[in-house]
Amino acid sequence: MPSSKTRIAIVGGGVSGLVVARHVVAKLDIYSLMLFEQTDQIGGTWVYTDETDLDKHGLLIHSSMYKNLRTNIPKEIMAIPDFPFQDSEGPSFTHHRVIREYLMAYAKHFNLHPYIKLNTLVKRAEPETTRNGRTLWTVTYQSLETKVETTKTFDAVVLCNGHYSVGRVPHIPGIESFRGRRVHSHQYRVPETYAGKRVCILGASWSGIDIALEVSQYAAKVYLSHNLPEQFDSKMSSNVEQRPGVESVRGNMFTFRDGSTAEVDDFIFCTGYKFTYPFMSTKVEIRTDDDHVEPIYKHLVHIDYTNLFFMGLPALVIPFPCFHIQAQYVLAILENRVKLPSPQQMREEFEREKKSLLDQGIPLRHINKLKDRQWAYYDEMAAAANVPSLAPVIKKIMDHVFQMRDADFTTYKNYQYRIIDSENFSMSYCKPC
Repeated sequence: MPSSKTRIAIVGGGVSGLVVARHVVAKLDIYSLMLFEQTDQIGGTWVYTDETDLDKHGLLIHSSMYKNLRTNIPKEIMAIPDFPFQDSEGPSFTHHRVIREYLMAYAKHFNLHPYIKLNTLVKRAEPETTRNGRTLWTVTYQSLETKVETTKTFDAVVLCNGHYSVGRVPHIPGIESFRGRRVHSHQYRVPETYAGKRVCILGASWSGIDIALEVSQYAAKVYLSHNLPEQFDSKMSSNVEQRPGVESVRGNMFTFRDGSTAEVDDFIFCTGYKFTYPFMSTKVEIRTDDDHVEPIYKHLVHIDYTNLFFMGLPALVIPFPCFHIQAQYVLAILENRVKLPSPQQMREEFEREKKSLLDQGIPLRHINKLKDRQWAYYDEMAAAANVPSLAPVIKKIMDHVFQMRDADFTTYKNYQYRIIDSENFSMSYCKPC
């Protein structure tokens, strides 16, 4: 007899996959669950490895974690709302190892391991429409250890395969002639590699600045190449020089957009990542042009397949709490507590919102960067799913972090935050170790 339970497949055992699993596991009377993770441990991008190219199974290394990375959000607000960090005394901007341990504790606390298949690669997810008009999903997966392939049917698929593993590398005329070493930030691990070198870093977002600060402690010279309107000269080391974007390369000579040139030994692309879903059937329309995934309703639900969910699309958000609310919204849809509009209405709403943002001068590639829009998003999703939204103190701390970072990105991680209650927090400055 077919099971009366709703069968859920989760692709990916990083944070968003674990958070979805936690909420599914709380309702095993109505759900059955399989979570597929291609590596041999949970944690996704938070699992540090010295490896940078291929893993033991010949697959691309998933994690982009570098050795010294500390979070750029305080752990007090980064925590999943129903699972606070145990160490309330430690630094707010914590080392990635602490996050990894936190995720291990989360999986253990909510007993997620029995539902996780490690070393398992999802090869294909295919929608099939039944005679009564329902969409089911056949998922084909392979054990990387035995090479055995299995196909199972599910009622819903939640994509949690992350988007910090396939680097976006723009083509630069003449780059083929460059004789030095070039990597994407995905492959960056330690700054000591660049001791005494002349390094060009392309891109000055979070990772570009972070890596420039690290590398400048060892490199002879760092050229931070970007097209942002602001300059960071007063806050960078004296051996860091800012230049516009790279126009062309000839051997080791880089020409920048202002016509200036520089000799470079090593080149690091800090140019962002691609959204990729290589296992998804071609029946499913997914456009990922220009860092924007569509057609997706509420940054989460595929408009044509409303039992296919894309976790973690929003950027410039507090990711773990965002996943916590998104996961509960997903279950509210599956339990029919949230009734979605018709596909046509969802598409019209999606196009309307997209046009409004484009008309405000927000480029397509920045539409998923919610930043100040994230709070209304959480409130709307939480209200629809009838679950708590985030306390006002979370926004207050996040606003303060951005304010401190804008004032001086070299020192903002030295602040320590403490949540007093749902409205108030305290803060103190701690000298770095």
